[in-house]
Amino acid sequence: MARISLKQIVSAQNGLRPIVAALESAFGSTVAVEDSAGAPLLGRADGQQRFPVAHEGKDLGWVSGARGADAVAALLRFLAEKEVERKALGSEVLHLYREVNLIYSFSEKLAALLDLDRVARLTLQEARHLIVATDGAILLLDEATGALNSAAAFGDELPGLSGFMRGKGIVGTVAATGVGEIVNDVLSDPRRINSVIEVRSLVCAPLKVGEKVIGVIVLASTLPMAYEARELKLLNTLALHTATAIENARLFERTVQAGHERERLLALNKQAEVARAGYERELELAATIQADLFPAQLPHLPGYDLAARNRPARRCGGDYYDAIPSLATGDAASILLCVADVSGKGLPASLLMSHMQATLRALLGRSRSLTALVEDASALLYGSTAGNKYVTAAMLDLAPTSGLGRYVSAGHINSWLVDRDGVMHALGSTGPPLGLLPPGLPYADTAVSIAPGDCLILCSDGVTDAQNHAEEEFGDARLAEAIAAVHHESAEHIVAHVFAAVDAFVGSAPQFDDITLMVLRRDGSLHK
Repeated sequence: MARISLKQIVSAQNGLRPIVAALESAFGSTVAVEDSAGAPLLGRADGQQRFPVAHEGKDLGWVSGARGADAVAALLRFLAEKEVERKALGSEVLHLYREVNLIYSFSEKLAALLDLDRVARLTLQEARHLIVATDGAILLLDEATGALNSAAAFGDELPGLSGFMRGKGIVGTVAATGVGEIVNDVLSDPRRINSVIEVRSLVCAPLKVGEKVIGVIVLASTLPMAYEARELKLLNTLALHTATAIENARLFERTVQAGHERERLLALNKQAEVARAGYERELELAATIQADLFPAQLPHLPGYDLAARNRPARRCGGDYYDAIPSLATGDAASILLCVADVSGKGLPASLLMSHMQATLRALLGRSRSLTALVEDASALLYGSTAGNKYVTAAMLDLAPTSGLGRYVSAGHINSWLVDRDGVMHALGSTGPPLGLLPPGLPYADTAVSIAPGDCLILCSDGVTDAQNHAEEEFGDARLAEAIAAVHHESAEHIVAHVFAAVDAFVGSAPQFDDITLMVLRRDGSLHK
């Protein structure tokens, strides 16, 4: 694990000082930052309340102040986590590989089973390895009566229960709707129908073949639990393969009874192969859906040239860019340009990315200003995502006619305004990442003027953090050099040149982070 220094974090170009200044202005108090030895890093401590900054049990320093210091401490903890996040990517890839390998192994085991009882027991056995539970059951639906009958179970509570019906209770609701659920407070759920059951939390997924629900799989705990979306995703994946295997087993039984064993076995082998490829198809489908979330075509802005490109590190990425007609500035319509970076990688990040896009587009036009839009989006993301999930974003609300706009950076890396002479001006962070801190923290904005011949560069940290085999980073200096060489060219040419420069620097080293770049260039002919 790389050593982390609070001094390095405070000194880095992370926009901490504007955030602290905004907090001091908002709360009317001063905030000071000290390292673990008590040396001042930002401001001066005056004996006010102190909040620790630590990472994985190691004290990095302290933040003191009457009000707002706790928010700065939380932000510093976030920055420390982001500092090591890049180093932890290899571990995350290995974890995801192991999870996928478990699913494939489970699918292969199911493909060898043609007995419904053994399929159900194997599924519960594998589910217990992946998800903590004291009880579990697979209940199969009787289409004629609507009853959910137990095919296999474990634990002291669920095996002794009966009377499950489609449409009644929590489990029956899942069977009726075909949508999995997490209930972390069973005792207070109004759908609870058994007053003697001791189950406190449960996660339940439908067994579906196509759109047809054939039963449910439920895992429960008699101790209080906090099941999360990750557990439901895993259970849904197990249920997908199990439902196919159950149908295979039923089909085999009917085949033996009908005397068409050979023909039916061929069909079973084909369905088993489809089941093994199911998870792969899900990834492909998710990648296709995510690609459709990006603008199919960027808007045409008279007098401007706009281009953008995204290259995910995996099939599904967590970066996002958009160009959306937004608020009204005088008589001229304005446009909102956005580049965002979701915490994490892979499928979880892509889901949060789609949530970010939906949130932004839903709020656009309702919020009275860009800062209000960012504050509303942060509040919605904070209330609907896990505590370790957040989004950094750079947004510009621009009036193309005048070239004037307002810029907000929610914990994002620097954006750059490049003038017609190639001089680069950094646009730093003006607030914390979206969804990281509780609602109420104000965001600042920065006035931006794009003159003829100027261009604006918005990018994700996948550009500057790209590493070669020697673990050197591409960095801001190389980015500035690449842009300076072609800043007078078209926006598409600038984007292509920067991507080529990154690829040449990285060489054959693997890409560990999503790369996104947006360039807006104003026509310089107005100066002629």
